[in-house]
Amino acid sequence: MGEQERRVLRLAGCQQGVVGREQVLSEGMSARAIDGRRAGGRWSSILPGVYRIEGSPQGWRQQVTATTLWAGPGGVLSHRTAAALWGLNRFPQSGRIHITVGVFLPAPRWVATHQSTLRERDVVTHGGLRVTSVPRTLLDLAANERPADVEAAADSALAKKVTSVPELRRFVNRHRGHRGIRLLRRLVEGYEGGNGPVESELESRVVELIDDAGLPRPRRQQRLVVGGRRRRLDFHFPGTNVVLEADGYSSHASPTSFEDDRVRANALAVRGYVVLHWTWQALVDRPETLVAELARALEASPRRAA
Repeated sequence: MGEQERRVLRLAGCQQGVVGREQVLSEGMSARAIDGRRAGGRWSSILPGVYRIEGSPQGWRQQVTATTLWAGPGGVLSHRTAAALWGLNRFPQSGRIHITVGVFLPAPRWVATHQSTLRERDVVTHGGLRVTSVPRTLLDLAANERPADVEAAADSALAKKVTSVPELRRFVNRHRGHRGIRLLRRLVEGYEGGNGPVESELESRVVELIDDAGLPRPRRQQRLVVGGRRRRLDFHFPGTNVVLEADGYSSHASPTSFEDDRVRANALAVRGYVVLHWTWQALVDRPETLVAELARALEASPRRAA
């Protein structure tokens, strides 16, 4: 093995086991040498002009890197793929690779291309890859995905602090008229009105179940002085005495959390609040019962100042 091939293999080791044809040629290997390694089964074509070194681990990450090499410097990972790379809820690191390009490129079935000219400020380097910024990613999702999934992604982006409400507001103001902007604007207006983002997938599922049942939307993460302490309620229905808590095991399992939950529940009860507790298991096993109980609580609630 010559020094040129060693350099190529070191490069592939930094790129999930794949290299681009131009990269190989720039290291001094010839087109004939490339053909020889492909014919001998040492390299295989994963995309036009992109080669996988045999024996390298295969998977979604390798496909992502191969797609960026195939699309060239103008390609930007976007949509569901960008959401997965940012770690946003509801968008796992699997499935088709989405990439935005300036000119049309015929792609294999496992790559989805989106033709658009992105603004420079909407493209960032994340994990060594060119991806759409979080606000631009949320806009692309808002134009193509279920609103509930977009909201869950936006909530997780704020919870992870990879964006902020002011940044989202500036983005919305710059992108009037774009597909998906109405949904993104509605989410931003909710955050600006004091409706905090949900902080877990469990809370996202709670909101989705309430919406699907056609019940009034609660305020999220509302702050209230209870028992002499400033507390934050998962969900409160404005104008009522109904509070809904999403009880994830990890956040309530310690002795300290268990005791604090009891103090909190008693203080709310003394002030006349009705507190319903929803767990993940209950959402899975008996969602209709939860909805019926919530509807009865809202109907029976005395009206309060919102």
